[in-house]
Amino acid sequence: MKKYRIMNRVTKQWWEGEAKSAQEACQAADWPIGDCWVREWVCKSGRYGGWGNPTDAPDLGKRK
Repeated sequence: MKKYRIMNRVTKQWWEGEAKSAQEACQAADWPIGDCWVREWVCKSGRYGGWGNPTDAPDLGKRK
C-alpha cells in the first residue's frame, strides 16, 4: 500500500490515506478522479521524504 494525499479541486477538501493506486485513493475518498489533485508519499533514504506526483498516474498530480 502507498500513502496518498488528495485535494478535491471543486470542494477544496483534503483526504489522506493508504491505497494500492492513485485511482483507488480517489475512490476511497469518494471523489471523481477528474476532480482530484493527487500526491504520493515518496520516502528518500529511509529517513525523510516528500509528496510527489503518483508514479502510476502522474497526470493526477498536475494542475490544469
